[in-house]
Amino acid sequence: VLGIQKKFESAAPHFLKAIELDKQYEKPFVIQMLTALGKYNPATEKPINQPKPQAPESEPAKQAKVAPTKAEEAKKEEGSSSDHKMEEGSKKVNKLTQVKGKILINGKAPSPNTLVFLETKTKLPVQGQVKAPTLTIQQNGLNFLPRHSVIQTGTTVTFANHDKEVHNIYSKSLSNQFNLGAMASGSFKSIAFNTAGPIVLRCNMHKDMIGTLFVVPNGHYTQPNAKGEYEFKNVKSEGYIMQVWAPMLSPDEVVNNIRSADLTGVDQTFDFDIKSASVPGEIHDMTDPTDYNAIVDNIEREMFQAIEDWKNGKKFISRKRMLMAVTKHFAGEGLKGAIAKSFSSKRSILLERKLDKIRKEISGYGKAEELVTEASLKSQAKFTVAALRNTVKELEARIQPTTLGN
Repeated sequence: VLGIQKKFESAAPHFLKAIELDKQYEKPFVIQMLTALGKYNPATEKPINQPKPQAPESEPAKQAKVAPTKAEEAKKEEGSSSDHKMEEGSKKVNKLTQVKGKILINGKAPSPNTLVFLETKTKLPVQGQVKAPTLTIQQNGLNFLPRHSVIQTGTTVTFANHDKEVHNIYSKSLSNQFNLGAMASGSFKSIAFNTAGPIVLRCNMHKDMIGTLFVVPNGHYTQPNAKGEYEFKNVKSEGYIMQVWAPMLSPDEVVNNIRSADLTGVDQTFDFDIKSASVPGEIHDMTDPTDYNAIVDNIEREMFQAIEDWKNGKKFISRKRMLMAVTKHFAGEGLKGAIAKSFSSKRSILLERKLDKIRKEISGYGKAEELVTEASLKSQAKFTVAALRNTVKELEARIQPTTLGN
C-alpha cells in the first residue's frame, strides 16, 4: 500500500497539469486519488493550489579562522602536559592484590584436602588463565587415585579402571550428577565438568570406594598448609566471592562462611574460624534435597485410591489416578531420573513398567494374563510400593554423610 501511495504522490503533479490543460483527464479514479492526497477539492471541482516552495535561506557566512595567540598555545601545552602526568601517575596504581589468611575448623587446622577459592562477582572467567585439558583418575586397589582432585570448569576427566574388578563410577552431587555405568578391567570413560562445585565420587559396586573432585570456576584456588595458612599472589584487583570448602563441612556451613572480597590493590587478610557439627573424616555431599519417600507415599496413595475407584465403577477417575502415579509422581517429581542416575536406566524402566501394568489392567488395555480382580490389583500395588521403598532406601544410603578420612 505504501508503495502504491508513493507512486501516486510522484504522479500527482503530472495529473494536475494534464487536468489543467484538458478536462478529459479529470477521470473519477484520478479525482479520488488526488482528493486522498489532499491535492483536489471535490466541492469546488478544482485542484488545490499548492504553496510555492520558498527559496532556501542563505547559510550564515562562515567565520574566518583566527589563529590562536601565544598565550592560548602555552595554556594548551600546559593542559596536555598535565594530562600526560596524570596518565603516568595512573600507571603506578597497583592493579594486583596479595591475599592471605588462615583457616581453622573447630579451632584446628583443616585437613589437606580443604580448598579456598575466589570467584569473580561478575561470574565471568578470569582471562589469561591456562587450565589442564584433562585429568585421569585411576581405580586401583579399590581406591580412587588421586583420592582428592581439583579442576577448573571445562576440564575433561578420564576414569581408568586398573583393577581386575568391574567398577561403576557415579556421583549424586548437585549440578554434577553422572553415572558411567559398568566399566570392565582395563577400560576407561571420560566426562567433561562444566559446572563449579564439589563432587563426591563413588562406586556402585564397592561402597567403600569414595573420593572427591572439586570443580573451581577459575584458577584462583589454593589449599592451606599444615597450619591452615593460605596465600594468593598477584590477584587482579576486582570484586570476588571467597569460599572455603572441606568434605566435612555441610552445605549450610559452607554457605554461612562465604566472604565478599573487594580487592583494590591493597594487600588483604581474610581469616576463617569455622564451626562445624561434623566430625573429622566425615564427608558431606551437596546433593538433591528431594524427599523420595514422600514421592513413594504419593504413588501409593494414588494407586490404592485408583483401585478403589475401579472397584466402584469409576473407570475414568481410576485411569486418571494411575496416570498421575506414573507420569506426575514417579517421572515428574524426579524419582525415575534419580534411580537412573544412581543405579541404571534399566532399573528405573522396570519399576515404571510395574506401575504401568497396573494402569493398563485398570484401564482395560490389552489382554490380561489372568482375571483382574481387586485382590490381584492390590497385590501388585503392594509389591510395587515395596520395590520402590527398597530402592529409595538404597538411594538415600548413598548420599548420607560418610566417613572418608584424610
